[in-house]
Amino acid sequence: MKQHVDMALKLRTWVVIGHHIPGRVRLKYKMGIVAHLAKYKLQDIEHALAAIPAFKNYKLNSVTGSILIEYDPVIIQPQLVDRLFSGSDQQAEQACYAIAESLNLNGVNS
Repeated sequence: MKQHVDMALKLRTWVVIGHHIPGRVRLKYKMGIVAHLAKYKLQDIEHALAAIPAFKNYKLNSVTGSILIEYDPVIIQPQLVDRLFSGSDQQAEQACYAIAESLNLNGVNS
């Protein structure tokens, strides 16, 4: 789990919340994230996201530099999403572990 949390915490430095309502978050990303993600295969990322029932859908918009993520707010508490992307480093780490734990409790292996 720590490996996934560490990766999520590194990625959060490249994004900010554009808007967020429970179940739907738009993240605005900096172009530097593209280089960071280049070391991963897109297919591997898509398979990882598809394996998490809490993630319903996502849409990448390279023109606006944003990604829209739809998630199940029953599984992932919306306030944890806010803390992950908007809080201090310590709040973000705690939120990330809490999200990972909620995914584990709902049958998703992190």
